[in-house]
Amino acid sequence: MKTMMRLRALAFAALLGSAFAARAMPIDVDGVNFEDTETVASTKLVRNGASTSTMLSAKATAVGLYMTQHQPTMETAMAQKGPKRVRLVALREISAKDLATVLLDRIKQNATRDEIENNVLQFAALGGAFTGRTKLLKGDVVTLDYLPAAQSTEIRVNGELATQPILGDSFYPILMKVWIGPKVRGSTRENLLGASEQHLAAK
Repeated sequence: MKTMMRLRALAFAALLGSAFAARAMPIDVDGVNFEDTETVASTKLVRNGASTSTMLSAKATAVGLYMTQHQPTMETAMAQKGPKRVRLVALREISAKDLATVLLDRIKQNATRDEIENNVLQFAALGGAFTGRTKLLKGDVVTLDYLPAAQSTEIRVNGELATQPILGDSFYPILMKVWIGPKVRGSTRENLLGASEQHLAAK
């Protein structure tokens, strides 16, 4: 009996160890590496998951989600305290106007009426964040960071601010629904909520 319990404990420890080891490795998504950690507002964030995301039914970006702790559901990810980061990398040339339109459309598809009505100014700012450029080139990086101390969202393209920080602590959880909302493509949502990490651990 004791031997069986010891074997089970060892198996569980090995499983845990492989999961932690997987999270300490970069994930390759269509040739884009997502490191296991990123730093936002002097806080170390861990990779929650990574996936591809589509525009007009074609792969357009590789996306990684980073938070202070791993969360396996949309609800717990949105409720997670502390800084957050969504990192997008263009997999092909993308019209900036199309990107802004897709972001807003997916928010409308996934957000509640109250969420939309209470964040009208924030959505307008999001829509205007990419008006200073005509397109994203393959390999361009967009980061969308939540900064809790300022209760604001910063959007950067290749490290440069794309617009003034968007104020409001209720906006970022809604923005996250673009990639992990209930009407998002299942594989994208599941990978960002940890399925990609489990796949890596199983290798």
